[in-house]
Amino acid sequence: MFPLTELGKRLKEAREQRNMSLDDLQEITKIQKRYLIAIEQGNYVIMPGKFYVRAFIRQYAEAVGLDPEELFEQYANEIPNAQQEELPGELSRVKSRQLSEQGEKVLNILPKILIGMLAVGVAVVLWFFFQNRTMDEQPQEQVINEETEFEQSEQVNEQQPEKQNEQQSEKQNEQQSEKQNEQQLEKEQEQPSTAMIKVVDTNGRKSTLEVTGEQLIIDIATKGDAWIEVKNGKGKAFTRKMMYANQAETFDLTNETEVLLVIGQTLNTEVKINGQTLQYPVNPSDHVRQDITIVYKKQ
Repeated sequence: MFPLTELGKRLKEAREQRNMSLDDLQEITKIQKRYLIAIEQGNYVIMPGKFYVRAFIRQYAEAVGLDPEELFEQYANEIPNAQQEELPGELSRVKSRQLSEQGEKVLNILPKILIGMLAVGVAVVLWFFFQNRTMDEQPQEQVINEETEFEQSEQVNEQQPEKQNEQQSEKQNEQQSEKQNEQQLEKEQEQPSTAMIKVVDTNGRKSTLEVTGEQLIIDIATKGDAWIEVKNGKGKAFTRKMMYANQAETFDLTNETEVLLVIGQTLNTEVKINGQTLQYPVNPSDHVRQDITIVYKKQ
């Protein structure tokens, strides 16, 4: 058994505060349980490499709501530096051999590609040649017939002025109707939202908002990995999980008076309240994780 390191103690305490077992953490992070135990004990020898040590610690920290960058800085003497790790010579030789084989394949295919391009070029030149020749040999009689048909068509159109006027009138009515619809749509879009969002208080990574409106709809979308929690003032959790890139969730919390949002990675997460994009009360660059309490007042 390895004694717990300071970093391992802090990670384990954060996990236990959230009532999360190692099995729960394994399900969330997809990291094998034996590696999670090794992180808590500081036993990095069994890890696949130094890069994986830092990557696994980052996922562990985000899952339990800790800022990984703060941990890397505070416990720098305990965490291996991934930049010092060198690739094994055998792996380098394998990659070199793969690149060499790929180069030979390209050289073998290149003559075939050039022959194909040459054939396509010849076909295009021949097509243009025969197309121009066919147009030059078009009988004069056919041109005369086309001109006659065009003149007859004009005469028919001149004999139907009333029909043309009706068509123009219908077209004008359609254009006028479309313009009215566009004006109505612009007018509806210009109407201000009935929801009001006001920042009441901020303290470190914690903040309190007051939202007033007919409903309370919260949309959460992620462009990268982020730990997300949504629960009401009584502690009932609506979600509590890791969200990954290009995922989205919608929560109708109109019946709640108080809601707590825990965003583990604000830089990767967009929050909308009643369709309005939330500007985080605290700069995400200062606090990656933010705990946001929403006090909802229904109109």
